[in-house]
Amino acid sequence: MEHIIITKKDRVKPTAEQLFDIYQECIAPGAPVKQILERHGLKPWDLIAIRKKVRTAALAALAHSGKPGRKQQVVAAEQYQKVAQELLEAKDALTAVGHELSLLKKRVS
Repeated sequence: MEHIIITKKDRVKPTAEQLFDIYQECIAPGAPVKQILERHGLKPWDLIAIRKKVRTAALAALAHSGKPGRKQQVVAAEQYQKVAQELLEAKDALTAVGHELSLLKKRVS
């Protein structure tokens, strides 16, 4: 009788999608978890690691699932104040131009 030795190197690593499928299969009510893991060549601690990764990824995705659009950026307070001042000056200039335009319209009328 010939014996085959399987080393860690010989073990095929499942893809992320396969691991997620195994996870979903294992969380089904009444699922035979031990048999599912054995069928895929996994151990109970592998499932624990998968659960941790799924939880971490889900929490990260939920934390970033705000409104669609541009991502928020962190900027220095000085830079923010500079841009806010420029915006205020631009608004004042626009208001002045609008006022001058209305005066010119009155003169033409």
